[in-house]
Amino acid sequence: MRKSRGFEGELIIDIPKVATSHCEQLPLISQLFIARMGYYPKALHHYYQRPNGISQAILLYCSAGQGWIELGGNVAQIHAGEVVVLPTDVPHSYGANQINPWSIYWLHLAGGHSNAAAAAVMERDGEPAKAVQVGFSDERNALFTHIARTLLKGYSASNLIHANLALPHYLSSFIAPEHFSSQKLSESFASPTEKAILYMQENLSSSLTLDNIARSVNLSVSFFSRKFKKDTGYAPIEYFNYLRIQKACQLLHFNTWRINEVASAIGIDDPFYFSRLFKQQMGLSPAHYRKNKGIERQ
Repeated sequence: MRKSRGFEGELIIDIPKVATSHCEQLPLISQLFIARMGYYPKALHHYYQRPNGISQAILLYCSAGQGWIELGGNVAQIHAGEVVVLPTDVPHSYGANQINPWSIYWLHLAGGHSNAAAAAVMERDGEPAKAVQVGFSDERNALFTHIARTLLKGYSASNLIHANLALPHYLSSFIAPEHFSSQKLSESFASPTEKAILYMQENLSSSLTLDNIARSVNLSVSFFSRKFKKDTGYAPIEYFNYLRIQKACQLLHFNTWRINEVASAIGIDDPFYFSRLFKQQMGLSPAHYRKNKGIERQ
């Protein structure tokens, strides 16, 4: 894998093992769910090589610029408005055009139906295509953003189900692009739990207490704790820690900060506690995650 130190406006969401394991237990989404997702704009030097493939299907949608993909010794050029979905366990490499680098939305798809999803997107007239021209859609991009924002709110069963039930709709924008318009999706933060999560997101660099969070939505600690746990399945501070480690993953992926600086950026002064918390959620240490950019989890 090779890429530049970062792309302005980039996004990556690396779903922790505890959440992907939860997805496997939720009947509505157990057969098809997101393991990783992101967006790289004007991704100069973006390059991956996986000699053995990975256990997840990979969707790459080029929204601008150009790139290329190599499968079985054959190289195909990828142009703006085209999508490619790689099935599981297939050796491959891909990268950005060095003169006109692509901007790509990407997903790693897990579950028993991931290859079926790949085939549904890629097959045209009964034959698999190297790349499929699907054009451009504001609605498609808004839907991707909606899924990402839902996952950035945390990994409650509600969020996992909502985001991953939106996944087939997103995939349908490639399978039947003629049905998609420029309509924008909207969001609202109405309930105390949703407002509390937004407060957490806006204060990831702080050492929030349960009292801080409850006061932010004008509820007593006891009532708020019961309601939050009922709505999300997690205690408020446990949920806040998931959001902080999610932010830490992005900092480790896109920055060269020292581990203690990453810890400080999410409001944790003790780097040893940060490392323990990170490993508990992600299954590997922050240093190991940075070295491998999460790839070993695939």
